[in-house]
Amino acid sequence: MKDITTISISILIAITVLSAMFLCMQPKKTKRFTILIYILISAVIIMIDLAMERFGIISIHAFRIVYPLLLFFPFIAFLFSGAFFKKLFVFLLTMTSATTILSIAKASSCLVSPDREIRFWMVMLVSAVLMYSVHIAMVRKFGPRLVERLFAYGSTKEWALYSSGIGIYHLIVENIYPYIDKYSIIGLVALFVIWLSIVTLCYAIINTHEKTKQKYESAFARDIISSGREHYQKMNEQYNVIRIMKHDYKFHLNTALSMLRKGEIEKSDEYLSGLQTQLAEGELPFFCDNPVINSLLADYVLRCRKSNIEFDAQVSIPDGFSVPNYEMCIVLGNLLENAVEACQKLKISDKKSDCTIELTVKPQGEQLAILVRNNFDGRLAKDGDNLISTKKDGGVGLQSVKAVAGRYCESFVTEYDKQRFSAFVLWKKGDR
Repeated sequence: MKDITTISISILIAITVLSAMFLCMQPKKTKRFTILIYILISAVIIMIDLAMERFGIISIHAFRIVYPLLLFFPFIAFLFSGAFFKKLFVFLLTMTSATTILSIAKASSCLVSPDREIRFWMVMLVSAVLMYSVHIAMVRKFGPRLVERLFAYGSTKEWALYSSGIGIYHLIVENIYPYIDKYSIIGLVALFVIWLSIVTLCYAIINTHEKTKQKYESAFARDIISSGREHYQKMNEQYNVIRIMKHDYKFHLNTALSMLRKGEIEKSDEYLSGLQTQLAEGELPFFCDNPVINSLLADYVLRCRKSNIEFDAQVSIPDGFSVPNYEMCIVLGNLLENAVEACQKLKISDKKSDCTIELTVKPQGEQLAILVRNNFDGRLAKDGDNLISTKKDGGVGLQSVKAVAGRYCESFVTEYDKQRFSAFVLWKKGDR
């Protein structure tokens, strides 16, 4: 009965780990291929586990602490997409959960049958099956959302630190397990304290990420307000220039006519060209009737001019299409910010490169299509199939675009080759 229980619980732990990884991470290959490889790996590890216990080659307890990291995790890392330390975090958290459940099942069996007879192993197996089933159901319901909030932001160094913390908790729980039958109450209290600490750690990570998001969006909102002020100030300046020129237009007209009557065509042409240039310098770009979006785009036009980047924008927002200004500015602003930074980076590495940013906003059926296309140096940081930022903040801007896209948009797609990068957003109609 002991061997049956050991094998059954080992299989349960393997299923629990696979379920958590499948629900919270994205497999690199097909599900069928991933499950097949995982079954083979698990079978080998379970046989090694039984051999260690039967022949006593090394301490079975020491082996159970070491093998998840030396044997199990490398294959998990190979099978699933994602950043290394994020995968390690989920894996260690799942292993800690599995050992905690096993410890509780063992403590329950000791209370029912302290003499370790058949009844002991039966109670341990039944309670383990029930608790692992509940655990998988809970992970299925809450796991993806929890991992999404945990992984919202954070750099590689931060996730290395978080993984180290979970690793310490895992070692403590593994070292409690062998003594749970002798000190059941103390062990259960210790496990409760550890899990309270883990929950606190997860809450602290999520809270930190939420504050990072709020800080970023507040700064972004200030930038939008600032660019709006500058835009309206420039509009006022342009109005004053036009008002003065309107007041003086009869003098300019008389001067030009006088030159033409005298046959001074070249001087007249030069004079009128100067007036035209003066008007053009004060002219502000107009994209759409929405003043907030228009001021944001105008700000990026001025930035592109300073960096010698060509900015080509075609914006058409129908009258009946209402868009939330703040969320639209989050999407447009971050996509254009990435485009400008990519072009500036390309100009630094290749001064001869001509950089262009193309923005298209137009109705497409019942949605509003947004396309931002720009030149870049062909180098991208990827996490599996997902693009990641190389910035220290872990790519807060891109994450904000994805968050807004998830709430307001039908799709958010990126395409790229060695020279051009494109981001496509399909906005739902009528959202406010």
